[in-house]
Amino acid sequence: MARLIEALAAQVGSSEHSALAPGAVAALTGLSRSETGLIFGHAGHLVHYGADTEPIEVLIQLISDIQDREAEAGAAIAPGDRVRLAGELPASVTDHGATRPSETVFAVRYVGDDATIDVQPDLAEDYTIKSAPIALVQPAGT
Repeated sequence: MARLIEALAAQVGSSEHSALAPGAVAALTGLSRSETGLIFGHAGHLVHYGADTEPIEVLIQLISDIQDREAEAGAAIAPGDRVRLAGELPASVTDHGATRPSETVFAVRYVGDDATIDVQPDLAEDYTIKSAPIALVQPAGT
């Protein structure tokens, strides 16, 4: 998976406008929860541990943009949004390594149809993806 991500990132990096090829966009459309976790988890791992991060970060943003375009119009939370967790945090989130999850800004990676979201912290802090109830998030602001 790491090689695939690095290959896509290299393709993006060699593009004049930092864009994915149409075939890559089609392949990255409609990702499932497990596919999303696999891709963003591996990409996050590469960035967190210091691979050539700029093209991978651009790739992460491009995939988030694809997901955002697919989101339901007017959705309160969409992939790519920046959120904070509030309220009684589940153990699945508090054990991810952040010292204060309620103060951590997370990127939404997936919005499930089961009232949960998958979030990933800032990649400098950690790269793991965790699920949380959508009711526990609030926009992080700017």
